[in-house]
Amino acid sequence: MPDKDLVELYRQTVDRFVNAIHRQFKTSNRLADHWGQFESHFREIAEQHRSAILAELTLFERHSKLRVTITERLSELLEQDGFYQVLMAVEKRKERLSDIIAKLDYDIWYVRFFRLRTKVIIYLLEAEQDDFLREEDRHMYERFRNRQRAMRNPIYWRGAGTVIMEPTEDVVALRYLRDSDTVVMTRHAGALHATFERLKHDAHGILNYFNKREFFGRLGTSVREVIDRNPEAEEQELVLAALGGIKQLLSEWSGRYLHAGTLNVVDEGKLMKLTTEARYP
Repeated sequence: MPDKDLVELYRQTVDRFVNAIHRQFKTSNRLADHWGQFESHFREIAEQHRSAILAELTLFERHSKLRVTITERLSELLEQDGFYQVLMAVEKRKERLSDIIAKLDYDIWYVRFFRLRTKVIIYLLEAEQDDFLREEDRHMYERFRNRQRAMRNPIYWRGAGTVIMEPTEDVVALRYLRDSDTVVMTRHAGALHATFERLKHDAHGILNYFNKREFFGRLGTSVREVIDRNPEAEEQELVLAALGGIKQLLSEWSGRYLHAGTLNVVDEGKLMKLTTEARYP
């Protein structure tokens, strides 16, 4: 490659490198205020080291490889530059603190997840004794049943593609459904409404846009399977099916999202001991 072409390649690579630094500086008002001064400073350094960097290059290498080599040398110059280090000191501290926050967020999610699994154990024990739904739950869905607004709407609960409703053949009422809905149609819609709301409240901080459809979808399909086998299934059986489905899903999530030794602040050993004491598989 002729020397003039190598010099032009070096100039282009410096421009790309400086543009990348500029994007970094634009993330902070403080850094942006110093950009003009720093750009002139760094371009001067790059020009001073141009001959030394070009001397390391093999003229007949591919352009892409030459750019990589030049960029590596420019990165070294950048990291060694005192002006850059002073400007980035606060940013690096912010990055370290952000990393700490991310680790804490993971621990918080884990604790919430562990709490939900433990709550489901309690709910299953209560449901087996037909003691899961309380008077306030029953009052809630009785008020819902007797509501005056939209009397032809039989839907008790809708969310994340799952619908709970009372049996109906009313054509107008059925228009409230969407083709994509997983429909749970039962005379015990009120009890399931209360169950879904309880679990939704307990799962706060765990559910998000990406996993809520799987969560409520598992609730719906677990109940649907029981109804398909026995259309006259009783309230207790349906509630147990919903809770059992979520117990299984959380077990799957534990293997998918959580990994041993990844906690940062929380004592994982103590949590595992509590899990064992709760006899949770």
